[in-house]
Formats: sequence, C-alpha cells, structure tokens
Amino acid sequence: MRLKHVESGGVLLTELTIQEFAKDLGSEKPAPGGGSASGLAGALAGSLVKMVAHLSGEGQEETISCSRVLANELLDLVNRDTDAFNQVMASFKLPKETDEEKKERRQAIQAATRLATEVPLRIMEVSLEVLTLAKEMAFHGNKNALSDAGVAGLLGVAACRGASYNVLINLPGLKDEEFVSSTKKRLGELLNEVDDLEQTIGEHVRGALS
Repeated sequence: MRLKHVESGGVLLTELTIQEFAKDLGSEKPAPGGGSASGLAGALAGSLVKMVAHLSGEGQEETISCSRVLANELLDLVNRDTDAFNQVMASFKLPKETDEEKKERRQAIQAATRLATEVPLRIMEVSLEVLTLAKEMAFHGNKNALSDAGVAGLLGVAACRGASYNVLINLPGLKDEEFVSSTKKRLGELLNEVDDLEQTIGEHVRGALS
C-alpha cells in the first residue's frame, strides 16, 4: 500500500510504503517528525470520513468530495512540513563570516522559521475542517460505521493538537511580533473549536455505542 503524493523538495515521504514511512519516522533523523505525523493523522481522518460517507447512501456527494480534497491537501502538508524543517536546518548552516553573510543568514532563518510555523498552522485548519465533517458523519452517517466516524474524530483531534505543538515550538524564534501575536490568537481560536468538536463527537459516539 502506497501513499500517493510527492514532496517538491525531493523527499518523497508520501511515496513511501506505510512500513517505510514508519521506519523513516523512527530513524535518528530529526525529520520527518511530529508535524508530518500530524498531517498524516489528519489525512487518515479525512479518508475515514470519506469511507463513512460512501457507506451512508445517497446525498453524501459533497462530503465525499470535500473529504477527498482535504485528505489530499493534508498529504501534501506531510511533505511540506518536513521540507520546511529542512529549510530551517539549512538556513542555520549558511556562512556567517562577513556582515552581509550574517544578515542574509538571519533573514533566511526568519523566513524558514515562519514557514515552519505556517505549515503546521495550516495542518490545524484543514484538520479542523475534517473534524467538522467527522461530526456530521457521527450524527448523520451510517450507524453501522459510527465507530469509524469516531476514529476519524480522534485522528482529527490528534492532528490538530499535534500540529499546534509544532506551531508553538517555532514562535519563540520569530522576531515579527505582529505575526507572532496574530498566530497565537489564531491558534487559540482553532484549539477552542477542536475542544468543542472533540467533546461533541466523543460524547455522541460513546453514548451511542454504550
């Protein structure tokens, strides 16, 4: 089984088999790491939502289409997160002998760190959309697939919260105070929505399965 998407930076994470990806994730390399794993969790959530929608009869075309688009974007973000991390590492290795080199290095570090913040934030945003669809499937989808909708919810929550850690770890390295402030605000808004959806989906699924 292969995950069919490629990364522009040349690291073909989503062309790896599941076994290969897991091995790469557990290697001594710092990337892929938690950000890419969060993106994959979100993509799996989207795929589960799509499956439940397929099993739920007519009238689910929009959910099927939306979940497919979201899952594909999250697969792309799996690659983009590792690529962003690699750009951060590369920027720190730039020469710093002259004043001009030091300036260029600082600028490169800031640009790469900002990208490494924006990518997981996007993982959160897309995974939150998946969570919203998971809620719809939990309440209105095929009851025989309720546990699958519940797992989609759990994976979506993991994707959002995992990605939030990757946002938070990068913010202290950024000098743009306006960007940091707006990102923290957006992060809080997203996490509040995640909390609400997690509670709503979880209580419904557990109650119905009890």
